[in-house]
Amino acid sequence: MNVNQKEIKKYMYLISFAGVVLAIILNLSQVFHFIQTIWKLIVPFLVGFCIAFVLNIITKQLENTLLKNSKNKRMFSFIITLILLFAFIILICFIVGPELVHSIKEIIRLAPNAYDQFIQTLKDNRNIMNGSFKNMIDSIISLDIDLSSLYKTIVNNWQTLFHSGFSILSNTLSSLYTFFIGLVFSIYLLFSKETLSKQIKTTSQVLIGQEKTQKICNIIQLSSHTFSNFITCQCLEACILGSMFVISMSILQMPYALLMGVVIAVTALIPVFGAFIGCFVGIIMIGIVNPLQALEFIVLFLVLQQIEGNLIYPHVVGNSVGLPSIWVFVAVIIGGNLMGILGMFLFIPLTSILYTLFKEYIKAKGDNRS
Repeated sequence: MNVNQKEIKKYMYLISFAGVVLAIILNLSQVFHFIQTIWKLIVPFLVGFCIAFVLNIITKQLENTLLKNSKNKRMFSFIITLILLFAFIILICFIVGPELVHSIKEIIRLAPNAYDQFIQTLKDNRNIMNGSFKNMIDSIISLDIDLSSLYKTIVNNWQTLFHSGFSILSNTLSSLYTFFIGLVFSIYLLFSKETLSKQIKTTSQVLIGQEKTQKICNIIQLSSHTFSNFITCQCLEACILGSMFVISMSILQMPYALLMGVVIAVTALIPVFGAFIGCFVGIIMIGIVNPLQALEFIVLFLVLQQIEGNLIYPHVVGNSVGLPSIWVFVAVIIGGNLMGILGMFLFIPLTSILYTLFKEYIKAKGDNRS
């Protein structure tokens, strides 16, 4: 009789599951609309969790070092962290921002003349080349792009640009609103993290048992440790590399030194390929002003990249995520294909976590067999 009841329950579960799947298939548009609505509701809280995670790295360092003996170390560490955050925002808005606007204006002003000079140089040296290089030069010359007329077309169609700009502004305001809500939520998370952690752990022990809860806690601790190390070391390495470019380009009197330092630092946050993206941007921007200095920038980039890759990166980042280099490359490729730039950044610590868990699983299996 018990066997029959189990069989009946199994079939009931299968029928219910099939009914749910069929209902979803028949109402896909409503289901997608519902998912979008839920996603919009939870995005600010996900942003807040990410902000809290990053800020918690700084507050924990302050609590354990500078403010170790302070009675109100949590409050003081959080205030210092917020000051650093707003100082960074002010730096971007009032120093990097105006420099970026000025650089874009200069590029727009100089681009037509620089392009004409580039095409003329190709025409003058066309006969020197042969084979595939000559065909490539002919293809570039045949494009016959008139940047001056393109600029006039853009100016004449300012209404279309205005509507596009208004849409961009609307999306920007929406993003700022999400960021503000997330920031407020992150403050609550940081000040009540111990209480929340205790409540979640107690609830989990009641629902799924103490043993499974302990396993989940171990995975969460491993994930937190891995992500914290990766973010800290990656940001420090990016700041060092960006500072090296600012100092070197200023000494060599190259244009856009500050802007290129920021661009290199930001793009260097993308593992493996990030700095090369910044190099490509720098070649275009500097090449428009002075093609010869663009070549100097390429040489400078290669030199600093070697210094960074062989001396700085191993000591600063090193084995922060405990992942062999081949798996770092695989994680970057897969993450980039699935989620773009964000995937490149996230998949290295995620792969490290899976790699560590799998290694511990294999070790435990080996110990049990022996």
